Amino acid sequence: MTNHSEHEDDVDEEDPRVQLLESLANGLASLSEASDTPNGVTPVTSMFSSVDVDFASDAWTNQIAEIQGWLYLSDDLPLTGGKPFLQALISELELDPTDLLAAETASPPLTIRALERLNERVDTACRLQADFLEELEAKGTSRATATQSWADAWAEFDASEDAVSPEPVTAKAAVWPIFQLTKKPPNLTPSYQRGDVWRNGDRQSLVESILRGVPLPSIILLRTGSSTPHEVVDGKQRLTAILRFVGKHPAAKLKVAEVTARHKGKKFNEQGRLDENGDRNLTDLFNNDYPTFRRAWKALEGYALKAKHEDDFYFPFKLRTTGDGGLVGPYLEPLRGKYYTQIKGHEINVAGQQLTVEALFEDVVEYTIPVIEYTQATQAQIHDVFRLYNKQGVHLNAEELRNAIYHEVELTRATLAAAGDADPNTDVAEIAKSLAGVPGLSRLGDALKNYGFGDTRYKRTKVLAWVISVLVHDAAGKDLASTARNIDQLLIAVKKNPSHPLAQSSTVTKLFSLLLVAVELHSSHDELWSAQFIDGGKGVKWQELQLVGTLVGMAMALAASPQDIEDRIEAKGDAIRMATEKSEDWKRPGKAQTKTQWDFIARISKSLLEHLDIDPSHAAEAVRQQFGACGYASLQRMRIKPKS
Repeated sequence: MTNHSEHEDDVDEEDPRVQLLESLANGLASLSEASDTPNGVTPVTSMFSSVDVDFASDAWTNQIAEIQGWLYLSDDLPLTGGKPFLQALISELELDPTDLLAAETASPPLTIRALERLNERVDTACRLQADFLEELEAKGTSRATATQSWADAWAEFDASEDAVSPEPVTAKAAVWPIFQLTKKPPNLTPSYQRGDVWRNGDRQSLVESILRGVPLPSIILLRTGSSTPHEVVDGKQRLTAILRFVGKHPAAKLKVAEVTARHKGKKFNEQGRLDENGDRNLTDLFNNDYPTFRRAWKALEGYALKAKHEDDFYFPFKLRTTGDGGLVGPYLEPLRGKYYTQIKGHEINVAGQQLTVEALFEDVVEYTIPVIEYTQATQAQIHDVFRLYNKQGVHLNAEELRNAIYHEVELTRATLAAAGDADPNTDVAEIAKSLAGVPGLSRLGDALKNYGFGDTRYKRTKVLAWVISVLVHDAAGKDLASTARNIDQLLIAVKKNPSHPLAQSSTVTKLFSLLLVAVELHSSHDELWSAQFIDGGKGVKWQELQLVGTLVGMAMALAASPQDIEDRIEAKGDAIRMATEKSEDWKRPGKAQTKTQWDFIARISKSLLEHLDIDPSHAAEAVRQQFGACGYASLQRMRIKPKS
C-alpha cells in the first residue's frame, strides 16, 4: 500500500486539501484504537495508523467502513467501495451530488466542502468516543447508559447543524470586576433557567478558585433595558455561588428584610443576643457578621439555621475547612472554614495584586470575569453564539440551548416546569400560565425522577420533550431527523404560527393534563414492563428508548379510550408483560443509529396499543382531534422494512 509519507516532498503544505486529509487520517486512526464500543457499534477488526490511510486510491474507504459505527450514520455505508460508497457518504453528510467529483479531478474525488464536513464529523466522533470510554471505564456506568449518552450527544451535534439566522450578532465581549455582577445582580431566574442545582462543594470550589486567582469561563448576559437588570443566559450557577458567598443574592436580601421588618425594633449586642441597648438589627448582622446573625436568627425565629434552610433562603456558605480546594500557603490557609464576613479584611495576592478579600469582590481590581453581553439580541443571535461555544469546547447540551432559544414559546416553558427542572422557588404558573390548570402537576416531575432521570442538565425535560414531539409533531411526509431536531422542529412550528393549536394556552393545559395521567398510569403499573428495560447499578434507571416508546403508546391509548383504560390494562397486563420480555417487536436494536432508534420506538408504541385492543389509527385521530396534530404516522414511516 502506498501511504502519504512517501509523497510528503511533492505536496504543498498550505494546500487546504492536504491539511484536511492529514487531519482526517489522524482522526480515522484514533477512532480505530478504541478499547470498547457502544452497543450496536461493531469493534474495529484491525487497528491502523494514520500512515495506513491511503487517499491516493480507494483504500481509504476501507478505513471509513471499518470505523463507521463511531460516526453514528443513519444507515450503513455499502462495503463495496467505489462510487456507490462515495454517493452514500455524500448523502449521509447531507451534501449535494455535485460534491462528488470525477475520479480524475481529485483524489479523493470530494470537494473541499465535503472533506470539511467529513473531517468535522470525524473530529466530533473522536471527542464523543473519548467521552463514552470515560463514562464506561472511569465512571463505571453501564454500557446501555453510556451508549445512550453517546447517542444523545450525537443527536445534539446533528441538531446544532441546522441553519441559523445570518444576521450580525449584536453583542460585545468584555471583562468585568466581580462587583459589577454583585452590585446590581442580573435576573437569575428568567423563564428558561433551571433552579440552583450545584451542591455546596461546587460552590466552595468556585469561590476558592477565585481566591486563588484562577480565571473563570465567560458569563453570558442579555441586556433587557436601561433600568432593568440583565438576564443570565449562561453562568447562573457560578453567579449564584458568588452572590450567596458575599451575601448579596436577591432572594437572601428579601428574606432578611422580611424577617427584620417582622421583628421591627429588635436590637442585638455583639454576641447576637437580644438587647434593647444594642446598636445592630438583623440586617446589619447579616451584612457584617454572619456567624452572629445565625445566633440572632435563632433568637428571633425560634430555630437554628441548618444547611437546608440556608440553601432555601440563598444565605451565605463557608469555605471548606480542609486544603482540598487549594487554599494553601500563608495567605490562603487562614480563610479555611470561614464565612465572607469573617475574612473581608484579610489580605491575599490575586492576579499579581495585593488586596483584601473584600476588595476582590467589591472594588475595581485586576482580577476580572469574561462577560459576553447581548444588546437588543434576538434568540437566533443567541443561538449562533451558543452553537459556536459548543464547537469550541463548552458543550452546552440541546436542552440548555433549547430552553434559551425558544423560551418565549409557552410549550417550552411548560415542558421545563412540568418536568421539574425549573427554579423550584418560582411557582410553575409564573413560568407557564397554562400549567395553573393542571392540579397535581408536580407528580409528573417526581415520576420522571423515579424513572432515574435526575436534575442534571435538564435530563427530565429532554425525555418529556421527546415524548411530546413524538406524540404531536407531524413531519409532513418527511423522515424524522435526530431527536433534538424533531423537538426543535415542533417548537419552530409553534413559534412561527400563532394560530398553531399548541400556541394556545388551553391546548397546552390539555396536553399536560393528559401527560400527567399517562405517566401515572405507566409508573403505577410497573408489572407491565420487563426488567430488561431498567439498568441496575447505582440506583435504577429506565432505558430511554423503552421509556419514550411506552409513554407515547400509553398517552395515545389514554387519548383514545380514557374511560376504560384501567380496565384494559388490567385485562391485558399479562400479555403486555409477556410481549415486553419475549416479542421481537420489543427487542432493543442492535445498532445505535437514529433510524434504528425511531424504528424501535415505532414498534413498541404500536405494539402497546394493539395489546390494549386499541386501533392505532383511531388513537392517532384522537390525539389529532385534541391537539391539532399527531406524530404517529411520521413515526411509523420510520419503520425499517425487513431485507428480502
